[in-house]
Amino acid sequence: MKSVLRSGVFWILVTEVCFALMRMATRWGAVDLPGWEIGGVRFLGGALVAWGLGRARGVSLRVRDQKNAWLRSIFGTVNALAVFLALGSPRIALGDVATLTATAPLFVALFSGPVLGERVPPRVLAGAALGFVGVAVLAQPALRVSGDLALALLLGACSYGFAILRLRRLGPHESSEAIALHMSLVAGVTLLLVSLPRFVVPSPRALVPLLASAAAGGLGQVAMSRAYGLGRAARLSAVSYAGVVITYAFEAFSFARVPGLNQWLGAALVCAAGIVVSARSRAAADADVPAPETGR
Repeated sequence: MKSVLRSGVFWILVTEVCFALMRMATRWGAVDLPGWEIGGVRFLGGALVAWGLGRARGVSLRVRDQKNAWLRSIFGTVNALAVFLALGSPRIALGDVATLTATAPLFVALFSGPVLGERVPPRVLAGAALGFVGVAVLAQPALRVSGDLALALLLGACSYGFAILRLRRLGPHESSEAIALHMSLVAGVTLLLVSLPRFVVPSPRALVPLLASAAAGGLGQVAMSRAYGLGRAARLSAVSYAGVVITYAFEAFSFARVPGLNQWLGAALVCAAGIVVSARSRAAADADVPAPETGR
């Protein structure tokens, strides 16, 4: 048992289960509350987790590089707006949200050349192309119903790609807890502000999914921190694509929404592309480790 608890793969799977539960809780809560309102509470809960971890570890919660920290948080917040907009709508499947969000590493790989001056190998370009073919296969049948949400998620994933590139600019002198706290506070406050026109005071019934989303997201954040502290980023990034399958499975069980052939095929292509890209080189992949807070 101790060897399992020391495995980064185990903790990344725990992370993906928690994020899948967060997506489900948000969808349940969206019956009574706007998705952005739930997302705001989820991120403020994440801020408490980051603050608690920082205090427990005795690390600084102050970000020195304010410019890149704000850019990272703003880009991450744009992704959070897209994700919780989609999670709050029944027009798009939860598994599709997970799949489209999972395209973020493809954007990181593509933009690392022009933004960071890194060489982008041909197989990375081929992997990214494969991933976007998967997006087309996934989204094409549902364009009339949820094309706007699919586009928002892709734009959000692109924005999160820029957030990861800004994260790499922050450097090793910043603690992951400080970066996560900054991102969580910016995203949490922003999502609550944009939800104000449709803000709903949570009823006792709505409190359950609201708090469940925050708790699952916070636990997922802790598990992700643990995972990336134990294993190599390239391997864990590949394993993290299990979250797409887990989300589809949970959705089929809880909402009786069985994925169609195009969804399985599109998701498989996106996951395969992500694995190819995440394994492009050990050094680059290890530099792409996300902070223990995401827009998922």
